[in-house]
Amino acid sequence: MRQKRAKAYRRLLHHYVLHYQFREPYQVLIDPTFAEALVRFQVHEPLKQLGSVLHGKVKPMITQCCIAALYDAENHARNELQNSDEQQTYKQAIALAKTWERRKCNHKETQTAGACLASVIGEKNQHRYMLAADDVQVRRSLRRSVPGLPIVHYSQSVLVLEPMSDVTERHIMHMEQSKSALSIEEQRILQTPAFSPASTNANAPSQPAAPKRKRAKGPNPLSVKKSKSAGKSAGKAGGLPEGSAPSKSHAIPAGRSDTPSQSYVSSISHPTSQRRRNKKRGRGSHSTVQ
Repeated sequence: MRQKRAKAYRRLLHHYVLHYQFREPYQVLIDPTFAEALVRFQVHEPLKQLGSVLHGKVKPMITQCCIAALYDAENHARNELQNSDEQQTYKQAIALAKTWERRKCNHKETQTAGACLASVIGEKNQHRYMLAADDVQVRRSLRRSVPGLPIVHYSQSVLVLEPMSDVTERHIMHMEQSKSALSIEEQRILQTPAFSPASTNANAPSQPAAPKRKRAKGPNPLSVKKSKSAGKSAGKAGGLPEGSAPSKSHAIPAGRSDTPSQSYVSSISHPTSQRRRNKKRGRGSHSTVQ
């Protein structure tokens, strides 16, 4: 098989796998004309040839009505045509068909091969069959009526996979549109009063809000260095006014520093802690605080 043709077949089968969930081994329904073509073109390994075209494992199947059609063709070649070559071809086709899996068609009376295959495949090909047929009428009728049906046939001893039919392309397009469309539940929710256009317009503001203008902001106060004048004013607020002498009440005793000791401040602020320390030192609880 040429590389260009194999690439086209691989791309075509990818669409069938993607949209119709075909899986290996592919189930291939074979009609009597295709079995006869296998014998006529002396195909010794039909499974290998089908697998190379379909790029995967295949499982050939034939219905009971198609087997009966091969027997009828053999009897017609023996009784009416008196052709030993045709009779031998049909005998080999029957022997080859017996090696394939038998697909039950559940027909009480024998039907033609085209009618039997159409009933087995169905209107939607829900069992994901592939068709191998050399009868033009069978291929044409199923190609126009059943979407998602790959068809294989011989063209001058070359096995060919037919391109996708118009019915299949329209069906794939319909499936893609249905995936993107709203479901029935979503349509029902959108038709409720809460999601109706009138309620949304009533709740909407009459005028759009004006955009806020960006104004220049001041510097971060924590990152600004404090001025020296602010520190001087804070010191003056806590001490004596400038140029005034300390009064007698504020006079500092001789021999003491200008700054009170830490023990003196703590004893005044926490007298209970001073009593506990005196008791530990043995001074008694009635010692006066210095």
